[in-house]
Amino acid sequence: MIATITLNPSIDRTLAIDRLVVGGMNRVRSKIDHPSGKGINVSLTLSSLGQSTEALAFIGGESGRWLVKALLDQGLAVDCVEVEGDTRINLKVWSEKERQSTEINEPGPLVTEKELAELKSKVFTKAKHWDWVVISGSVPPGTPKEFYAALVETAKGQGAKVALDASGPALSEGITAMPDLIKPNEVEASELLGFPVEDEKGAIAAVEELTSRGIDYVLLTLGKDGAVIGHGGRMWRALTPKVRVESTVGCGDSAIAGMLHGLMKEEGIEEAIRWAIATGAAAAGTRGTTPPKLAVVTKLLSEVKLQRI
Repeated sequence: MIATITLNPSIDRTLAIDRLVVGGMNRVRSKIDHPSGKGINVSLTLSSLGQSTEALAFIGGESGRWLVKALLDQGLAVDCVEVEGDTRINLKVWSEKERQSTEINEPGPLVTEKELAELKSKVFTKAKHWDWVVISGSVPPGTPKEFYAALVETAKGQGAKVALDASGPALSEGITAMPDLIKPNEVEASELLGFPVEDEKGAIAAVEELTSRGIDYVLLTLGKDGAVIGHGGRMWRALTPKVRVESTVGCGDSAIAGMLHGLMKEEGIEEAIRWAIATGAAAAGTRGTTPPKLAVVTKLLSEVKLQRI
């Protein structure tokens, strides 16, 4: 079982337009609503890969009830802590001409100490049954900066391995609890380490630094340029297969799902890396946060270029 924790889930509303006109009229060609939030995206992708998964999240209001129903309709196991206020709705505007996405994200509802304690209690109870748990995404207002670290400690204390995908203080505080895997991108790594991660040299230096701190797996994603991965004193450079990009939203979430899927298969670290890169690339070929299909991911596995550094 691979579980996910999403403190700040959302409904992602993807609007497709011909061309983004800033300050002018933009006519919508199509609209798709998806249950989302980074951990939920991971669970949906894991499910599409055939992995058993459970999504634990804060939800609130009518939008939160819609999100839970949408997940249940897709066969996902869901456990929730209800909060005051409404689950956020995030806009993703896909411009066909520029072939890029513009994101407009709400902050999410305010959470209380009682609600945070209830979620932490669920993790304590459930983590003994989890192989891995993914803690990912932004935190809603009211969340202490050290809360991710507390969740990491709680889950590890019950025997689960932990993957952390966060940014800012949630990441810098979270890694003090020694998660087993982290998945920063170049911007997040730069903010965390205080030096630029703008090219392959910077990415290698970042992975070296993070693995030296005792993080077992470091998956540093570089968008269309692939990733640099560190594990067990070794490092790899992975290049992404070419795909027709329909949306870049959720590609990192799919990459971490692919990585964990590969690790669960116990076919070796290099095969796990291939699953990560192929799954992230396949996600780029779907609209919004629609999870990639297993058949597409499997086809891309052999196209991942991987080399030891």
